[in-house]
Amino acid sequence: MLGWWFLVKAPATGEGEGEVLAQWETGLGGLDWIAALVGAGRAEQSRFDGYPLRYTARAGDVLPLLADGSVFDTGPGAEYRRREQFPERIAVCPPDALLTVDAWDQS
Repeated sequence: MLGWWFLVKAPATGEGEGEVLAQWETGLGGLDWIAALVGAGRAEQSRFDGYPLRYTARAGDVLPLLADGSVFDTGPGAEYRRREQFPERIAVCPPDALLTVDAWDQS
């Protein structure tokens, strides 16, 4: 499959990694939403090799996109792509939290 696997994590509290807020699979155009945030200066890319591409962005910029579904693939085959969100974790995530967004190249 050509596309991307996204993993959005809240900041770590204490030791270990942050909790996963959402994860989903997209087609080739799946990077468009995060590229738009980078272009607007609302996200920053810190890793560029695809294993994974890594971004950081404020929850206040990312979580509304999860809520309205604009980050999810709607192209051909989208109904077969996995999508998972954790509403209880999202609900307690403050808007100023710096999220990690990983995009794994699925080619």
